Amino acid sequence: MKLRRWLYLIHRWLGIGICLLITIWFFSGVVMMYVGFPELTRSERFAGLPALEAESLRYGPEWLLREVPGESVIEELRLTPVLGRPAYVLRTGDGVWRGTFADTGRRFSSFDAADALQAAAAYAKAAAIESSGATYLRRLDMDQWSVSGSLHAHRPLHLLALNDASDTRLYVSSLTGEVVRDATASERAWNWLGANLHWIYPVQLRRHPTVWHWVVVVLSLAGLVSIVTGAVIGLMRIRLRRPYRGRDITPYRGSMKLHHLLGLCCLIPLATYMFSGLMSMNPWSIFSDEVPFSEHRAAYRGSPTVASALRQIESPAVLRDTLQIHPESRQIIWQWLDGRPYHYVVSGEGERRLLSGPRQDDDRLLHTDWEQLAVAQLRDLMTGNGISSIEQLDAYDSYYYSHHQRWRPLPVLRVQFDDPAGTWFHLDLESGELLNRLTIKGRWQRWLYYGLHSLDFGFLIDHRPAWDLVVITLCLAGFTFSATALTIAWRRLRRRPGHRCREALGLTTLTASRSR
Repeated sequence: MKLRRWLYLIHRWLGIGICLLITIWFFSGVVMMYVGFPELTRSERFAGLPALEAESLRYGPEWLLREVPGESVIEELRLTPVLGRPAYVLRTGDGVWRGTFADTGRRFSSFDAADALQAAAAYAKAAAIESSGATYLRRLDMDQWSVSGSLHAHRPLHLLALNDASDTRLYVSSLTGEVVRDATASERAWNWLGANLHWIYPVQLRRHPTVWHWVVVVLSLAGLVSIVTGAVIGLMRIRLRRPYRGRDITPYRGSMKLHHLLGLCCLIPLATYMFSGLMSMNPWSIFSDEVPFSEHRAAYRGSPTVASALRQIESPAVLRDTLQIHPESRQIIWQWLDGRPYHYVVSGEGERRLLSGPRQDDDRLLHTDWEQLAVAQLRDLMTGNGISSIEQLDAYDSYYYSHHQRWRPLPVLRVQFDDPAGTWFHLDLESGELLNRLTIKGRWQRWLYYGLHSLDFGFLIDHRPAWDLVVITLCLAGFTFSATALTIAWRRLRRRPGHRCREALGLTTLTASRSR
């Protein structure tokens, strides 16, 4: 009897405490289906870059590398427009950004407000955005639209208004001079009803990632407990063989009756939705691998140092020839495989073209097929484990796919190992980059989070609007159910202290229920 009473009390007060949030989650989830959190998409980023001009390339990357300690590990090296001019941008393993303008050789390490205005003007011109001229707003560390962890490496940021028809805000890195985020007025408005509510994303909370993580985890757990206790009560109170009051299978009336019946009908999607939301936070690091992917990626690349790159990197003449052959190039990106450099170009449409395979120290191209070399390198870093299969993917499948504006290149090579973690690697066949690693834990997360929460099932996302109809229908059902909980909670909280109404929240006495 005491256990039953605690069951009712837990469900009642957890429900009262979290019903508004659950209602908001269902509503905001539908908004997020069509308006994502502001970001500079890959297509927007390359559209905002002017083409690199071969005749303006007077200095090579060695001009920059000579100023960096030789033992520094290269994390990123690219030739890209900065302030509308060609520049080499370097990030070393310690997270420090360095750069050199390729037309003048002037080095840079930070950018001020005037530079940010120039970057915004170059972006608007390249992207063909009609603007009356950018306005500098302020320098900031973080605001509501720049809370993402991907921007940490570029802080502090410069915020500018582009003064265009979409009322776009641009965020410019103070370290590289590049536009790293845009946010239109429409995106900002809709996200107050979308991601900011759904992810509990106020900037005041997101400034403290650990606190934010545990707030979401605790609230998700509270919602899950509320659903489970409600399910137990709902099943206990349902009568199929001995109905209440004539043919009624529930003892409740009005909003309580609707809450009872809707809760049982929506039980599975409610529970899986709340559970998968919890899984999205990777609570207690249950999906984290023992070896971080960054370590595997570094081993695959061979941890290239500045000293080794200086012996192997292309000369300005070679790069000028490259740009003359590929006049639409927006970037030249250097990559490494087992310490050997190679490079590829990216066009304004984001298409990648591999220009050379990995080189030896004497600058001769390796004659070995680079795909074979890449697989051999993966085999070396997974020493003691064999390859179970190698498969080329020319189309997306259940574990490698694109949805929610997530860019994933094709074709890729999937290399599967027979190690205890069940490791899969995906290699970009256009650029040679090691894209990701997927272990058994990662594949479980794919289904427990993306599958259950976003319904990322191939038979739905490949046949839209089937996905839209199913998700909206389930969200509408969840919203209606949560609205009944709101009504019950409001009535309960409005009652005078000491006044009891057990029927209002499912606390009808056993004797009353048995007498009917």
